[in-house]
Amino acid sequence: MTKPIRSSHFVTAQSAATGQRSISATRWRAARPMLFAASLITAVYLSLAALVIAVDPHNVYSWGADPRIEADDTPRDLVIDWIDVAAKDQSYNTFLVGSSVTAMYSPAYMRSVLGQDARVMNLSYGGPRPRDRDLVLGQLADNPNLRHLILTFDWTYIQNPEITNRGFPAFLYDDDLTNDLRMVNLPTIRRTFDVLAGNQTYSNTDDTTYKSYIDTMYDGFQQPSQMAEIARVVERGRSRIGALSGRNCDSFLAINDQLIPRLRSFAKRGVRVDILVPIASYAFYYVRQNDISPTLLDEQLVARRCLVNAAADLSNVRIFAFDDDPAIAGDLANFREVGHVYDPAILHRFVSALSTDSNRLTRQNLAEHEQAVRSAVENYRTTNSQLGRVNADSTF
Repeated sequence: MTKPIRSSHFVTAQSAATGQRSISATRWRAARPMLFAASLITAVYLSLAALVIAVDPHNVYSWGADPRIEADDTPRDLVIDWIDVAAKDQSYNTFLVGSSVTAMYSPAYMRSVLGQDARVMNLSYGGPRPRDRDLVLGQLADNPNLRHLILTFDWTYIQNPEITNRGFPAFLYDDDLTNDLRMVNLPTIRRTFDVLAGNQTYSNTDDTTYKSYIDTMYDGFQQPSQMAEIARVVERGRSRIGALSGRNCDSFLAINDQLIPRLRSFAKRGVRVDILVPIASYAFYYVRQNDISPTLLDEQLVARRCLVNAAADLSNVRIFAFDDDPAIAGDLANFREVGHVYDPAILHRFVSALSTDSNRLTRQNLAEHEQAVRSAVENYRTTNSQLGRVNADSTF
């Protein structure tokens, strides 16, 4: 005989179902504002993305705005967002692709060295790395009016070719279109509305601030306490500064797989390419041993040798270096930091070699140059012509 269903059981089940529906309704009411906010944010973002891509303030696409960098401007670190703006501007025929060691050179200054026919854009920015440097050269390769390329051969070429400057917007210059949505940020949105308001000329207003920055940097570096600390670092590292790295030309993929193919391509087009090895002080190799490489000196010299040998037979390619002169690289009075020259006369000599053809590196003088630098670094005694020779035990 089937037992009758108790009414209390039915009431309990019905109550449970009603309670469940009540909880679901409560949750839905609580979630609605969040879902609405999320939908609104998504709609606003997609609308802004569509506007940015349509206006194209970075000149990435073939449509939209056609912005320009102000004539004779020196964009410095801002230029990382404006690479396409500069590279696609056919009014420029000369590009300086450098780092913080060449950020100070204005287009007007470069014309005074290279001649008034040189229409120069300085694409220097701080801390370039192999991948972003290659992306910049790739953008310049599409400029049909490119006549002269000036390139710094920075220490970063000893690194892996896939390393990118963390602040560099590589997504603007790669071939992955889905990455382009990353350009929708506050600075780009502001730039988009500037363009819509009719302002298509970009400029960097930091010249005074920049000069004040490097002057302050120099004054802070030219202190007895700073020199004494460098002297101590030099003495602590002297026993291992000349250590061999075991690396050879096959070790430097950023040179072999990126730089040399670019140089061949430019040379084939008849583009004149001048490569400047930045002037680092002899103290640089001691101070940066820990954070770059314990065999930094050897790696730098081997990489330099590989570059010269690989590029020696390329037409229109020249390589310049100045650090075999102890009066320049051995005197910290010339620097605002161990890796950055400050002295205006040396800065002028650095770029004027492009017109005087002095201080060139060739296969014929490379071994002598390398030995001079290696010996000077290994035997270096911290020197500052403004403060006198500094001893490691100086207390000041």
